[in-house]
Amino acid sequence: MKRMMFSVIFDSVFTGFAAFLISFVLFSCFSDKSVAVILAFLIALGLTSLCFYFLYGRRGKGAASVAAMKEKENLFFYLGLQKDNKKLFLSLFAALNKTAAVTKKGIYVRENDAYVYPFFSFDGVKKDDLSFAYTASGGKKAIVLAPAYSAELTLFARTFGDKLRLLSGNEVYALFKKAGMLPHAALPENALSKKEKLYALLRTVFTRRRAPKYFLFGITFLLFSFLVPYKLYYILFGTLLTVFSVVCLFFAVPAKNTDGESAFD
Repeated sequence: MKRMMFSVIFDSVFTGFAAFLISFVLFSCFSDKSVAVILAFLIALGLTSLCFYFLYGRRGKGAASVAAMKEKENLFFYLGLQKDNKKLFLSLFAALNKTAAVTKKGIYVRENDAYVYPFFSFDGVKKDDLSFAYTASGGKKAIVLAPAYSAELTLFARTFGDKLRLLSGNEVYALFKKAGMLPHAALPENALSKKEKLYALLRTVFTRRRAPKYFLFGITFLLFSFLVPYKLYYILFGTLLTVFSVVCLFFAVPAKNTDGESAFD
């Protein structure tokens, strides 16, 4: 969260600063410099506020997505540790106001008129697991829950038609989150060293997607240095931003993730 705030503030202030310089040069061409400074400052302040509002909302959603991804990893690790998770899923369905019972065929959910088969092995789901669920359900609909399925498994599941349904990890996560049953301490996070924290902070400033922006602003400032009497500021910031654009090439962009919807709503 702190890194996100730093990134948002940095980009907002940078945008405002760039707007101030450009506005000052334009207004100074047809008005007094004191008036140009005031007008440029007002425009810069407005753009900084607008930029902060826009970026904070967009990156806030990205941060929430990253947090959800960690929660999912934590949940699947916790479920993988459970040797017998039937009682856990009975509690889950009860929290979702579903009537469920453990039978010889599997976990029967009355509202869905289907048997549920959770497979959260660390080795993944196999074709034998799907065929077992289909056979054990005895002609009823079988719903398989697992963290993920390969393309081959998804294609294999079509063999059983509408008698077998695969629930993805996103849907399972949505069920546990809705029931308020997400585990809290299954995957402890390792503390970062000072070097790792510094590198993580630099990644928020120097990312590949920002390289074109830094380069564009850098070249713009350098070109403006030929048009204004105060050249030092433009040369300094133009050179600095151009160097930033090169540094960005050595840093990668973090991945994103999205959530699915529950099948038991």
